[in-house]
Amino acid sequence: MTRRRTAILLTFVVVAFAFAACGGDDGSGSDGGTQDPAALEGESWILTQMLTEGGQTEIVDVGVSAQFDATTISGNSGCNSYHASYEASGNEISFGPIAGTRKACPEPENSTEARYLQLLDGIATFEVSGRSMSMNDQDGTPVLQFSQG
Repeated sequence: MTRRRTAILLTFVVVAFAFAACGGDDGSGSDGGTQDPAALEGESWILTQMLTEGGQTEIVDVGVSAQFDATTISGNSGCNSYHASYEASGNEISFGPIAGTRKACPEPENSTEARYLQLLDGIATFEVSGRSMSMNDQDGTPVLQFSQG
């Protein structure tokens, strides 16, 4: 009886280690140090949260979006359209000067747009995990949170 229990227990341990070794890697590159910049491309990213000036997380429901191609980010910044060049390598990302249309916007679109563009200008790293993306400042603090739209 003892040998049989040992054999069954050993089988469960081996199977558990096999599953752990597989790790559920979905290819999305959830390790911040080994991100694939191509994971940014092909989908529209919708801003769901951003950091306020006071350091609090704020839910965003204004319709801010980001679309990446090989060298350009573009989208809606709340009221206006915007675009900028970008360079990404691993999990690091930097943006060139941001250009956009200049329509007059009501609140809360106006203040959301101003804060989004300010934060986007200070982004240093990104992390894509499944259908979510985090953009982080120089300190590694997540300041912009997106989901695929």
